[in-house]
Amino acid sequence: MATRRSTNTSTHSAVAIEAEVTNPTTELLSDLDTLRSYAKTAAKHGFKLDTHSYYVGKARESVTKLRHDYLLMKSRYPRDPFPDIAKQLDAIEEPVSRIEQGLHLPPDDLLDAIEQVALRVGSDLRVAIQTKSDNQLNEPFITPEILPLGVYRKVLDEANRCFAQGCPNACAAMLRRLVESLIIEAFESKAIEERIKDSSGEYLELKALIGKATSEPALKLTRNTRNALPHLKFLGDMSVHARRNLVRPDDLRGVRNDARVAIEELASHLPK
Repeated sequence: MATRRSTNTSTHSAVAIEAEVTNPTTELLSDLDTLRSYAKTAAKHGFKLDTHSYYVGKARESVTKLRHDYLLMKSRYPRDPFPDIAKQLDAIEEPVSRIEQGLHLPPDDLLDAIEQVALRVGSDLRVAIQTKSDNQLNEPFITPEILPLGVYRKVLDEANRCFAQGCPNACAAMLRRLVESLIIEAFESKAIEERIKDSSGEYLELKALIGKATSEPALKLTRNTRNALPHLKFLGDMSVHARRNLVRPDDLRGVRNDARVAIEELASHLPK
């Protein structure tokens, strides 16, 4: 009889496992492991990597990949807003350079440089990145308390869970739905909903709703909100309509603060 597997895995655990698997230090450690195997072979047979007709090409290719992955991490984690990660990347810059220039070294010396970098990458750098990821898991994309309990809070909770689980397209779609609903609620709260309906009595599409909202004197939307609403619509539209484009996490991070302000401001018009 087949054993039934339990599927009750918590959201946090699932995301933590995914973060561990996709931790960008994995690529660096893989590069170092490849170079380590070449250096060990050179040490065993008593030759330098830059003098061996077979291994020199492979070693240079691995060094190039190591440099590429290191620079990619530097660009991914700038000092602001990742000071702890940037500090660890700075600490391995010099030994990474030694490895790049070290194919002419005795293989034991090259191995020492590789182990030095691998130790820092596998411990200090990996922990710094994982700590940042854990903090992001515990921090919602947009604070849910800006909305009262009810349907709209649940929609925002779903958007937050989507972002935390690495589903930015789903997050953008939920934010789009939320913005559209809150605009309609704002007009209804002022008893001026007829201004956002077409000739058949149906509510206008989101583009028109945003145009009406940003120019409606009764709502008195701030400049930040007026600027944020088109961006949220753009990302929401991309998430559900674009055939060859995807919403990326950085796209959402770029509108995070303005989105919170816009949603909170629209929510201020909800019935108390």
